[in-house]
Amino acid sequence: METTVDEKRPLTAETRVYGRRWWILAVFCMTCCVLSIIWNTWGPVAESSEIVFGWTDGNVALVANLSIISYMFLVIPMCMMMDTKGLRFPMILCTGMLFFCSVIRCFSLEPVTATVTAYVCGLIKGIATTMPFSGPPLVAAVWFPPAERPVATAIGSFFNYMGVSLSFIIGPQLVPDPVYQDHVQNSTNTSVTNVTGSVKYVIHPVKNEVVNMGSLRQGILNLLYTHSAFAGLAFILTIAYFPSKPPHPPSITASIQRTDYKQALIRILRNGSLWLIVLACGIPIGVIGVWIANLDVVLKPLGVTQIDAGWMGFWHTLIGCFLGIFIAKFSDLFNRRRKLFLISLFTCAMVCSIWFALLCTSVIMYDLKSLYASCILLGIFINGTTPLIYEICTEASYPVAEGVTGGFYTLVGNVGGVIFLSLVSVPNIGTEWMNWTVLGSLVVAIPMLFVFPERYKRTDIDLNRDVEIHSS
Repeated sequence: METTVDEKRPLTAETRVYGRRWWILAVFCMTCCVLSIIWNTWGPVAESSEIVFGWTDGNVALVANLSIISYMFLVIPMCMMMDTKGLRFPMILCTGMLFFCSVIRCFSLEPVTATVTAYVCGLIKGIATTMPFSGPPLVAAVWFPPAERPVATAIGSFFNYMGVSLSFIIGPQLVPDPVYQDHVQNSTNTSVTNVTGSVKYVIHPVKNEVVNMGSLRQGILNLLYTHSAFAGLAFILTIAYFPSKPPHPPSITASIQRTDYKQALIRILRNGSLWLIVLACGIPIGVIGVWIANLDVVLKPLGVTQIDAGWMGFWHTLIGCFLGIFIAKFSDLFNRRRKLFLISLFTCAMVCSIWFALLCTSVIMYDLKSLYASCILLGIFINGTTPLIYEICTEASYPVAEGVTGGFYTLVGNVGGVIFLSLVSVPNIGTEWMNWTVLGSLVVAIPMLFVFPERYKRTDIDLNRDVEIHSS
C-alpha cells in the first residue's frame, strides 16, 4: 500500500537495491555527455565556423540561445512526463531527437543551408536536453539508496560537464585554426623624392585570405559525422535496455506518492527558501556555463588560439567535475553544513573571476599561464558545487518530485544564460563585459546564500527520524 506524504504514521515500504542501477546510470551518463558535446559544437571552433559559413559571434551565440529557449519552455512538462510515464519513454524521446538533429546538420555545408540546419538543430537539441540536464537527481532517487544518492547525482551531473570538457578538445582537434596569407596591396598614395623624382609606393599587408578553406570545411564535416555517431550509439543503448523504474523502490521516499503537479507548481512558487537557493546558484552557474562555452570568443581579442581556449575550457570543466564527485562522496562530513560549504566555494570562485577579468583587461600584466590558472580554478570552485546544489534544492522543495525540482533549478539558471547570449549578438559590444558579468553574478549570489535557511526533510524521512511532513 502506498503511503502519502500527508500521513503522520511511521513511513515504511519494501525497498530493494538492484545491481542493474549502474547500467542505468552508465547509459544516462553517456547520453548526458553526448548531448553536452553536441550542445557546445560551435563555441570551441567559433573562428573557423565563422569563416566557413560567413557567421559572426552573434550567430554562434544564437545557436546556443535557441537551445536554451526551447529548453526553458519544455523542461517542466518533460519533468512531469518523467514522473508520470517513468524514465524510459522520455529517455527514448530525448535520445531520438538528439540523433535526428545531429544527422540533419551533415546534409550540407553550404552557408545558408548550414545556418538553417544549425538553428533547427539548436531548437530540437534544447528539447532533447530536458531530461539529461534536469534528470540526475531523479535518476538517483528512482534507482539508488539514500547512502548512494549524492554520489549518483554527482556522477550524472559530472557527465553533463564532461561532455562540455570533451567538446573543447574534440572540436579544435578535428577542425584546424584558419591559416591566413598576407596579401600585398599597393597604395595609391605616393611621395616624390627631391633627388630622383621617383614615385615611392607605400606597401600595406592585408590579412584577408584564408589558404586552408578546404581543410576547415572537411574538419567541420568530420566533427558533425562524429557527433552523429555518438548520438546514434546513445539512442541504440537506450532502446536496448532502459526501464522506467525498478520493480521495488530503493528508499522510503522513492515509494511515496508525491504532490500532484498543480500543487507542485504552487508549492514551488510559494517556497521562498527554494527561490533563494535556485536564484543564488542557478544564475551564476547558468552564466558561467555559457561564458565558458564561448571562451574562444572571449579570448579572441587577446590573440589566444582555439587550441589554447579549448584546453582552458577542458580543464576548467573537467577538474571541477571530479571535485564535485569527491565532495559528494564525502558529503556526510558536512551533511547539515552544505550552505557554509557553498558560500566558501562561491567566494573562492569570485576571487578567481576577478583575477581572470583583470588579466584580460591588462590591469594585471597579461600572462597565458596565469590565464590558464585563473580559468581552471574558477571551474574547480564553481563546478564542484553542482551535486550539492541539486541535493539542497530537492531537500528544500520536498515533497515536490525530484524531476520537477531539477527542472525548475535548470530553468531559472538558463534565464541568465539567455540574457548573456542575447547580449553577445549586440553589434560592437565587445567581449570585456562577459568577464565582468561572471563576476557580477557571483557577487549577487553570495548574500542570497547567507540568508537561505537549510532544511533536510527528505533526509530525515530516509533516516527514519521522527518528523512530521505537512501537506497543504
